[in-house]
Amino acid sequence: MRAAPAYQRAAVYVANYATALRKHGSEAYAEGVVHYALSRMRADADGFVSFTRLRDILCDMSGSGTLVPALLRLEEAGVIAITRTQEAPPLPDRVQLRIPL
Repeated sequence: MRAAPAYQRAAVYVANYATALRKHGSEAYAEGVVHYALSRMRADADGFVSFTRLRDILCDMSGSGTLVPALLRLEEAGVIAITRTQEAPPLPDRVQLRIPL
């Protein structure tokens, strides 16, 4: 209650956004959480966030079960761009946010 009004409005917006996403199912919710996290993370000089750093931030999400599929759906929708390494092509290496939340 001691937060600035803009921060309070933002908190309400995020809570309503999360509630709306849950109504669309677990896949939409996972995409929303990943999109929100990427929108709030500082990118490197090239505009990318490392997959390792994202995975560390979203440690409660299963990497291969939830996080990677959500990233792939966001990439397909054009929201993000993913770079991969040749050593492990199925796994993302870095993620670039194209459409901020």
